[in-house]
Amino acid sequence: MSLATYLGCNFNVEITDDETDNPIEIGYIFLDENNRRDVQAKHFTTQNVYEIDLPNPIWGLNCYQKKNSPHNYKKSQRDFSALCDLLKTFLKPGEYCEIYPCWLGEELESREGEYTIRLDDFNLNEIDIYEKYLIKLVK
Repeated sequence: MSLATYLGCNFNVEITDDETDNPIEIGYIFLDENNRRDVQAKHFTTQNVYEIDLPNPIWGLNCYQKKNSPHNYKKSQRDFSALCDLLKTFLKPGEYCEIYPCWLGEELESREGEYTIRLDDFNLNEIDIYEKYLIKLVK
């Protein structure tokens, strides 16, 4: 099984070129139209659904990883921060996007938590994200 990290937004995002050097890729890595429709219907309030591919997963930003794998936790912090910086370039003040990481095939299951993060004012050390968490990122 594979873990997918879905991105929902109310604007179109350019799909990352296959030959990019950017560590953050936005596109359709694992998901198909059914996966997108399921996540959108069950979890998102946004019009467009993509998938994000990061070198280190955002669901690794939690107290368990911080304690048991601090090296990987730091890498997930770095990548999440880079993702937030990228998303800031797309969003205007007051706009938002949504992120939902889950295992493929579990898109219709209930979420286990949710967070709202203000992109211009958050503390990486206080974020606690697991799979099946809906994260709303607001500018």
